[in-house]
Amino acid sequence: MMKHKDKVAIITGASMGIGKAMAFILADEGCHVVCAARSRDKLERIADDIRAKGGRALAIATDVSDKRSVQNLVDATMKEFGRIDILINNAGGPVAGMARPLVDSNEFFDIMDKLTFPNIDEKSWNMIFNINFYGPVYCTRAVLPIMMKQGSGHIINIGSKAGKMKADVVPGMIPYASAKAALARFSEVLAFELMCADSPIRINGISPGNVATTLHQNLLPEEVEGYRKPEEIKDILLFVLDEEKSVSGETYGSETMRTWYEEIREGI
Repeated sequence: MMKHKDKVAIITGASMGIGKAMAFILADEGCHVVCAARSRDKLERIADDIRAKGGRALAIATDVSDKRSVQNLVDATMKEFGRIDILINNAGGPVAGMARPLVDSNEFFDIMDKLTFPNIDEKSWNMIFNINFYGPVYCTRAVLPIMMKQGSGHIINIGSKAGKMKADVVPGMIPYASAKAALARFSEVLAFELMCADSPIRINGISPGNVATTLHQNLLPEEVEGYRKPEEIKDILLFVLDEEKSVSGETYGSETMRTWYEEIREGI
């Protein structure tokens, strides 16, 4: 029996990597999937593949840092399906806007060096925060009234270990780590507010760990050794979506299936 059959799920950043994997995972679970990202062509191919397997899918070109674009996404979803059950705020990245594969690992560190605190300018701060923090805020603000009217809904924010206290980082991750830390706290406090209002709407975070995506396709195998495949997010995604297993307001590490607080206590 499919627990999520006929639920409507919006996934941002669905054109590649984890977002693309989650689109197929939820489609296989019986969800009607709305794929959102800036690349319409990639989204249409994913939606076509889901439809070819008998599922329902919608592809909507969306810039999550633009409130009007986000509202268009939500309006189109409601027009097609009439409800929104799941929102996964997945769009993001340490270098906001980067959508091409890295030439080599040196390129990544060259880019990150430009983002160290003395070098990063206000425009770059804003760009990284807009996609990693304000994008999820805009999407949440747009869907929350719908979920409240329905009396149900689940919002999942895809975070990063970079946003966890004392986690390993590299120079240049200050804006990204700060945005992801803000997103984790946003998830926690919003969940608390909803619980205080006796709302059944759930808010969670998922920290996926190191995942090899199309951005890494030019790197040597030893450079991505230990990275997980995007589709390996399935277990933690279905765990978090199961209200009998996960707790609203918590961010879960996909590598341990533990909350961040549990990881800290266990020394992870």
